Amino acid sequence: MPNRASDIGLVERSGTRQYIKPAQSNVVPNDPTGNTWALPEGAISRLGRGSVPNMAFSPDRQYLAVGTWVGLWMYDLQTLSPIMLFETERGMVGCVAFSPNGKWIAVSNSDQILKVLDIQNGTCLTQVKTSDYVTGLTFSPNNRYLAVAYASSSTAEIYNIETGEPLPKFATNTEKANYFRPISFSPDTRLIVSTCETDTSQTPTAEGIVVWDVESAQQIAFLAAHTSWISTLCFSPCGKFIASGGEDGAVYVWDVNTWQQAKVYADYGDVYRIIPSYSPEGILRAAIVAYDETGPATITVSDLESGEQLYKEQIWGNTVEFSTVHDWGNTVEFSNGSQLAYECRHEFINVWTLETPHTRQFVHSPISFPKSAIFSQDRNTLAVKYHHEGVVLWDIASQRSRPAIQGASAGKNQFVYKSVDDKLYIASIKADNVTLWEADGDGIPLIEGMDRKYWSALPALAPTGNLFAYATEDGTLKVWDVQRGAQLYELTHPLDHDDDDEEDDGDEVRELKFSPDGRLLASESRFTSARLWNLQTGEEVDTFPSDIRGIIGFSPCSRYLFSFGEEYIQLWDIASAEMCQTSITPEQVTDEFAFSPCGQYLAAGRNEIILWDIMRCELHRRLPLPPGCSDMFPLTFSQCGSYLAAGAWWKEGVEKVPIYLWEVANGEHIATFRGHPTDVQALAFSPDNKLLASVSYDGSILLWDLTPHINHL
Repeated sequence: MPNRASDIGLVERSGTRQYIKPAQSNVVPNDPTGNTWALPEGAISRLGRGSVPNMAFSPDRQYLAVGTWVGLWMYDLQTLSPIMLFETERGMVGCVAFSPNGKWIAVSNSDQILKVLDIQNGTCLTQVKTSDYVTGLTFSPNNRYLAVAYASSSTAEIYNIETGEPLPKFATNTEKANYFRPISFSPDTRLIVSTCETDTSQTPTAEGIVVWDVESAQQIAFLAAHTSWISTLCFSPCGKFIASGGEDGAVYVWDVNTWQQAKVYADYGDVYRIIPSYSPEGILRAAIVAYDETGPATITVSDLESGEQLYKEQIWGNTVEFSTVHDWGNTVEFSNGSQLAYECRHEFINVWTLETPHTRQFVHSPISFPKSAIFSQDRNTLAVKYHHEGVVLWDIASQRSRPAIQGASAGKNQFVYKSVDDKLYIASIKADNVTLWEADGDGIPLIEGMDRKYWSALPALAPTGNLFAYATEDGTLKVWDVQRGAQLYELTHPLDHDDDDEEDDGDEVRELKFSPDGRLLASESRFTSARLWNLQTGEEVDTFPSDIRGIIGFSPCSRYLFSFGEEYIQLWDIASAEMCQTSITPEQVTDEFAFSPCGQYLAAGRNEIILWDIMRCELHRRLPLPPGCSDMFPLTFSQCGSYLAAGAWWKEGVEKVPIYLWEVANGEHIATFRGHPTDVQALAFSPDNKLLASVSYDGSILLWDLTPHINHL
């Protein structure tokens, strides 16, 4: 194959080493953030670079590739800045691997598409449709082949890089396989190794190592010692040894000639993951991710033979603040015994190399996925709740983010609210404590409460901004006066506990909703019926029906409470204490509903959007969806009530999920936007109707320009 890099002048040399320089694909000048790179039609900015990062170092140690659910980013390790973004057509990048010569990079995606890309121009050299999800990728040392391990199959497959033709499949003697399957070639390309579950009832999570002969495609050895899943396999540079490491906290070294254990390294404490890697000189080192339930999570790099610790860094302050260490455990890359990159605090990527022993850190933007978004009234700020980072405030003009609450004391389990006077508030939950803050404020809590357990209802702020409520484990509803910072009421929602049921998971309050005027609070538990509370008197509303379950929410005028009925969506008239059933069945809708700001319409739907006239208690209009489109989950009205937007969840065969925009008065469909490769989680109109923010499970927010579609601005 001709050296195309030399032909177009993209090869740089330093001494005797040759570096491949990636072309700056899809890069917009004067935008170092990458927020405007490779945008879909109609979008003006992308906030966030994508969730679920998978990383790989280039062989020349000059670049770090980060595959996310937005696409494939390339970072320059000298500047720690993004220089390239490609593979955004579908996004959802899974595994990433560089070829040893540095010319190509292999990527897999959630559509089971495997590609080999030319780094210098981003073009596709080879594309293959695989039969399963790819969970392991590696190039052969001679740059001729690409080996693939699959999620649910215990086979491995090798492809010719230039032609995409597969060699015969490499099958194990067992059908068991695990989702995370490393794969590696021997230095002479004679052997290939991967993993599968061992067939034992004593250690059901144990995995073994499968060794195949590449020429014959026959299994020649099976190595069993690990008691849990294996995350890493690597050959020594001389080819005489295989090192394996994983969740059980041990590294085993296997002799290739005898297939016996040569050495074992263990006793590293509470280890989530251990990643062995040989240096080019044959020194075996390991990156060790360790944690316990009370202390900080740390990552270290150690020389396994001598025991010398080369690097140690705290990843989190305290793992209890976060859901689980497993959410980030696969975003650690350790290669050549000397290069380490890992996700840190769900916001940064830390880089360490043996040559530069101090930690270098760069912002990859919030790494987990966003769940909701609210514009400030001046449209200058977008408040976004993320799965791990808490609430982040994006400045629309600079397209940069900052935490909504400064300081680690708030924790990361946060929720955002907007009051009718246009103030943004943040509730944070840390351990069993609940705190209310004003966003971007002075850092002094407005309310500090206790005894809120994990499975209880999410805290609620009255739209009026004057009341705040949360539930405790025993069903006590604590209602606070926000202005005074004092508790106003303790209300008791009765719970159902079956003392005779040994498997009873326990009842708890699962839902809290304030009426828009702040005068009522609805509570609902897991097993018992809902309750309605008068917050002017602190008493239960005794006319409230005893069989209401599945609370949807209050109408904007606070007159009606909507809920799920057995056959139809129903609304209860609070003033007259009368129940009215709509003609909407639960099967016709998802769990997402939206009320128009004027209080006239309720929007819901699944295969079509239903506009229900609340005042007349009748169907106003049906908004049809294109064929094949369904499950429109996020629904939102513009602040003026003139427009309705709906976003879809991903379905098989859809490359980019749709977002639809209608004019409410006449039901006219006025725009369709397509940019996210997976579920749209939430939508938000800017107050001036010039922007629509779409929040996606891919880890990004897209800002769509509405000015060409809404003419009255």
